[in-house]
Amino acid sequence: MLLHKLIFQFKVLVDKETFTAAAKSLFISQPTLTQNIQRLETELQIPLLIRGSKKISLTVYGETLYQHACLLDRNYQQALLDIDNIKNSQRQTLVIECGHAWSHGVLFNLMNEYMALYPHIRMVIKNSNTVMAQQHLLKGECDLALSAIPEPDKRISHINHIPIFSTRFMLFCASSHPLAGKGKITARQLNASEWIVLNHESEAEGFNDPLICHIPPAKVRFEVFSVSSAINLAIRSHAILALPVQLEKDAVSRGLLSLETDFEIPQFQTGIMFIDDVLKYEHKKAFIDTIVSSKRLFSEERTGAC
Repeated sequence: MLLHKLIFQFKVLVDKETFTAAAKSLFISQPTLTQNIQRLETELQIPLLIRGSKKISLTVYGETLYQHACLLDRNYQQALLDIDNIKNSQRQTLVIECGHAWSHGVLFNLMNEYMALYPHIRMVIKNSNTVMAQQHLLKGECDLALSAIPEPDKRISHINHIPIFSTRFMLFCASSHPLAGKGKITARQLNASEWIVLNHESEAEGFNDPLICHIPPAKVRFEVFSVSSAINLAIRSHAILALPVQLEKDAVSRGLLSLETDFEIPQFQTGIMFIDDVLKYEHKKAFIDTIVSSKRLFSEERTGAC
C-alpha cells in the first residue's frame, strides 16, 4: 500500500480517536486498520501510538506526523477546490474564524475598504476559540483565524501568529444582582456566584479563554453561543457574565453593570493566525495585509489614551 494512504488512515484514526470509529469512517475492518498502522510504524521505523490507553494517545513522532498529515490533506482539498473553481467559474471564497472580541465590532470596522476592493469574494465568518482555530487552520477548514494568540508552548509550528492588539475580559451583571455596586469583588465571591459561559459555535470540548478565574462547572448556570443571548440572560438572571472589553459599550447600553475586582484581570494578545499557503491567493493575502496594517491603528489608540 502506498505510504500516503497509510498516513491518511493514521490522520483519520487520530481525528476519530478510536480504531472502531476510524475503521467505520474508512470503510475497512478494524483488524485491517490496526495492521495498516503497524505497517506505517514499521515503514517509518518509529512508534506513533502509546499503547494501553482507551483513547488514541500519540508519541512525539505521532504528533509531528499528524500535523504534517493535516497539511497534506489541506493541500489536497485546496487543489480540488481550485480545480472546481476553474471548471465552474465559481466566485472565490474567504473563510475566517474569529473570537467574540473580533466578531463584534473590530472585524467589521476593518472590512469596509477590503469589501470595496473585492466585491465578488464570498466571505464565510465563523466563531471559534484559539485551540479549535489552530486545528481548523491545520486541516484547511478555514483560511485564517482572528483570536487570542496562544502561549509559545501551545502554538503549532506550521502556523504564523501575529499579535494585533491587547485585550482583557470584564465582568458584568444585572443591576439587581447582589454584587452590583458592592465595590471591589473578591475571587471568593466570584467562585460562589453563578455564571453565564459564552462559548463558540465550533467548540467540541470545554475550553477557557484567558479568563480571570476558574469557573467551577457546578456554578455554570447558562452555556450559550451568542453574545446577544448571553447579555439577555445576564439582564434577566443573577448570573455573572465575562465579556471582552470590546463589548463593554454594548453590554452597558443594554443595562448591564460592570463589576470591579480586587485583583487585576490579565491582558492577553489577540491577532491573526494563518498558514503560508494562503499567501498565494491575492484576495486572502490582501485580507491578511488589512488586518496586519490595523496594528498601527490600535497602537495609535493606546498612545492617544496615555
